[in-house]
Amino acid sequence: MKMKKTLCAVLAAITVMCAFAGCGDSAASSTSDNNSAAAAQTDTTADVSAIGDKLKSDITYEDELVEFDDSKITSILGIDAAKYSKARVYVGSSGATPEEIDCFEAVDETAAADIKAVLEKRVESQKTLFEDYKPEQMDKLNDAVIISNGNYVYLSISNDSAKAKEIIG
Repeated sequence: MKMKKTLCAVLAAITVMCAFAGCGDSAASSTSDNNSAAAAQTDTTADVSAIGDKLKSDITYEDELVEFDDSKITSILGIDAAKYSKARVYVGSSGATPEEIDCFEAVDETAAADIKAVLEKRVESQKTLFEDYKPEQMDKLNDAVIISNGNYVYLSISNDSAKAKEIIG
């Protein structure tokens, strides 16, 4: 059984690495301008692009994080682009770590709840994957930060959950 899990983990890592082939340095393909009417449903507005970039720059990661565009957000994370108006997603490029940053401005609170559920499921899936493949990475997953506030949903998987919470606010 352990061999089967290890094989699944290796195949998953290869799949993630293949997904990055040809993704280049396109950093702005999944974002729109900073003005957003959808944020009016919450007490404060947030710039998910700025928060995602700050998480990436202010926290030290083992892996090189690469940005997902809308098509990868849909195909790999399983989040329909119709559910959000803005997104900034970074994922470890090697597949050897679960390090990840997901910042979404959902179109409404129902969509935000759906996005949060997908991200929670992703963390659980990553736990299953990494428990045998790279058990030393489990601390990151066990301390993953998932925050939802109105139309905004954030996931940070890193070695510094306290800093992530501070940045997200």
